[in-house]
Amino acid sequence: MNIRYTIRRSLCPILALVALALAGVPDASSWTCKTHVFIATEAGITNPQAACFPDLARNENDGLLGPLHWHNPAPDAVITPAYIDRFSVTLGVYVREGSMPSSPVKIRVPHPAGVLYWKICDLYEMMKGSTGWEYEYYLTTIAHYVGDLSQPLHNFPSGSLPAADGRPYPEAGLWAKKAHHDFDAALDPYLPLREEQDKAMGVTAVPPEIASADDLKREISKIANASLALANACYAERRGLTKEEALTQVSMSIALLKAIMARHS
Repeated sequence: MNIRYTIRRSLCPILALVALALAGVPDASSWTCKTHVFIATEAGITNPQAACFPDLARNENDGLLGPLHWHNPAPDAVITPAYIDRFSVTLGVYVREGSMPSSPVKIRVPHPAGVLYWKICDLYEMMKGSTGWEYEYYLTTIAHYVGDLSQPLHNFPSGSLPAADGRPYPEAGLWAKKAHHDFDAALDPYLPLREEQDKAMGVTAVPPEIASADDLKREISKIANASLALANACYAERRGLTKEEALTQVSMSIALLKAIMARHS
């Protein structure tokens, strides 16, 4: 197929993002669907299975949709609200197919380091004023990404790709790539939880106070930093997640999801 790109000279840096997005997506999924359903169920979502849908959607174009699920900070990074604002989606790349007279298509290109933190904030804003099926769509979608946030390796360098600081971390990245599936499935052998464990999870997952987008960014930063710290610890010891660590991680996602639901109820 003959594809002709129609862009302004000022958009050349964006083409580099396109190339990276299409050619360099980490080999990473997320918590398994079983774990995503668990997180959504514990938060009180009435259709928790729908929280798995974003992983199906990314199969349509993993190069552009995959980076919504993760962010690859440097191992020594400190995530802050200001940091979150640096990694977003760029607009303005236009593609026209051959000589067809149809209008050019605008492409939303995610930063190649991944835009998970930004995507949660983006969905949070879109939820405002939504009702009915529209609200359910945004809720179950944000549930997925809030779940991804607590998976430690969704906050860590992957493979040989450059991290957010522009540097590759090949040794750490190769370990993370090989370990990713085991991290995703860390909770699967223990789900569903026993009744007493389930009650303990409810006590642990206390929702924070979220009154604004800035509050949300601060809470995202807390979970991202905790996830990165745990990923660093596992890498240093060349090990996977323990059951207790996995439960602690998902409890943070459950608490944040509860807070978002309370804010938009």
